[in-house]
Amino acid sequence: MSAAIQTMWTELIAATLADAGVATCVISPGSRSTPLVTALVADGRLELPNIIDERAAAFFALGVARATGVPAALVCTSGSATAHYLPALVEASLAGVPLVVLTADRPPELQQCGASQTIDQVDLYGAFVREAFDLGAPVGTAIAMRAVRRKLSQAISLARGPRPGPVHINVPLRKPLEPAQPSTDGERALARTVASLCHTPVTAPTPTLVAGDDAIDQLAAAIAAEPRGVVIAGAMPAKFAAAREAVFDLAIRAGYPLLAEASSQLRFGPRPPQLAAIDQFDLVLAAPTLAGAPAPRLIIQIGSEPVAAGWMAAQPSLADVPRYVLADHEWRDPDSSARAVIVGDVASSLARITARLSLVESRTSFAASWSSVDARVGGAVNRALASHPRSEGAVLRAALGAAPAHTVVQIGNSLPIRVVDLVVGGGAPHVVLSQRGAAGIDGLIASAAGASRAGKPVLLVLGDVSFAHDLGGLLAARESMTPLAIVVVDNGGGRIFNGLPIARTNPGAAFDKHFTTAPGIDPAAVALALGARAVSATSPAAVASAVTAALASTGPTVIHAPVTATGAQDVRRDALDLLATSSATTRPSSPHVIAGVS
Repeated sequence: MSAAIQTMWTELIAATLADAGVATCVISPGSRSTPLVTALVADGRLELPNIIDERAAAFFALGVARATGVPAALVCTSGSATAHYLPALVEASLAGVPLVVLTADRPPELQQCGASQTIDQVDLYGAFVREAFDLGAPVGTAIAMRAVRRKLSQAISLARGPRPGPVHINVPLRKPLEPAQPSTDGERALARTVASLCHTPVTAPTPTLVAGDDAIDQLAAAIAAEPRGVVIAGAMPAKFAAAREAVFDLAIRAGYPLLAEASSQLRFGPRPPQLAAIDQFDLVLAAPTLAGAPAPRLIIQIGSEPVAAGWMAAQPSLADVPRYVLADHEWRDPDSSARAVIVGDVASSLARITARLSLVESRTSFAASWSSVDARVGGAVNRALASHPRSEGAVLRAALGAAPAHTVVQIGNSLPIRVVDLVVGGGAPHVVLSQRGAAGIDGLIASAAGASRAGKPVLLVLGDVSFAHDLGGLLAARESMTPLAIVVVDNGGGRIFNGLPIARTNPGAAFDKHFTTAPGIDPAAVALALGARAVSATSPAAVASAVTAALASTGPTVIHAPVTATGAQDVRRDALDLLATSSATTRPSSPHVIAGVS
């Protein structure tokens, strides 16, 4: 093999990525990947953000693909660099986010012999990738070049579906690694073959799963026969925002209230007046006897299992209620109690179910009863928030209330993803990104920075522990293309553990050391040291002002928002107490809805 053949090999890889629709390739520096990087630069069609830390680079690419729906690529050198991709690939695999991972490798003659920076990279990521391809060392034949283009196209198609997710392409490369021009008749002939291949269209379609008619008929019949049902929606990908009207139409036709988490893409934005949107469903489900709401006799679940504590608390009383799950490409039934899991494009399934239903006027009373309860619970939440103005909920309401329409909102795991549904809903439309595949706290800053590549301002709300976990993500945030507001809700550690059984065992100092784990850092000072803008905001009004300013300036701004240590638990407890003592006939307005949109 000559250097010229290797150059053509990697140029074909770069060209195929671009031809197949990949727009971004995140590069981490290294020597063995030199041929890939020089080919990508020479091609010139892909955005090439450069991020030193491979872990942050992978989460950045995850954010790009999650926000755009288009596969994003990664390139790194050989050895341990490749292993740093794994956490993001785990999330991408479980959340169905398309990534194309290209790892440079040593050639076969340097394997299993103690060569520097050499590990076994074949099948490195196991079951977390949809397919793993090892291209082998470059070969100077026409069929080998055709196979490179075919394998890249095949990999990108697999990344898109029918189970979207990451794919791995291992690329062994030999020295010399620098690009070289053809110098022999055979090399020049091969170069003409490669040029011809690059002018041949690439087919990397998006395969989709479609639910069978029998499953659709079964669910439609169940809805038609049962007037007392609810639709509950967990995490769904950003593209599901386009299916909002289909969900609303189904709920209205069935006469079912809609219980939508922020991550479902259904919670924010205008909603039809006929729709019973139950923004306070978490507390409704947590309250005794559903706070007076009539019990459902059928549950339609869209997407992932809800994270709401109320959903889990209500499970014993809902155990005998038939539940049907609509899921795009994975089986979503962790407690093994669903009557049926219908796997297939959810938007398509919803439209087909609705087409089998007719509007039944007499069904409006069930949904109206839930709306009445929702308004009463919303009033209790508002009063509880007024008593705890420096709580997580107050900060989240202020931050999201300040975000202009169509800001991409990313909500961190642990408390933020659970608190947000208690305090905001309706209002301006937002796509909501969440990391609910593996539900980890890692890579949140880097992935939010990647989301900026979709071309819209990004608001990230995360906790202080999550912020400390991804300090390297602040360096990746330099690659943000739009305003990126990072609100650090600082309650002095992992306060979600305060609500878990371990907190009631009186563990003493060990609890703070091993569970609360307060980072003990100043987020604003850290951000400034790493080149980001930073401000401290000690009240909800200050948070709103800081978010407004941050979303008007390109690049990252860290907003440090200190809150009380137990604010989230205090608001929830007080709201439930107020609800228990309030009159069932009290129906306050719903100021928990942002901008007055119901």
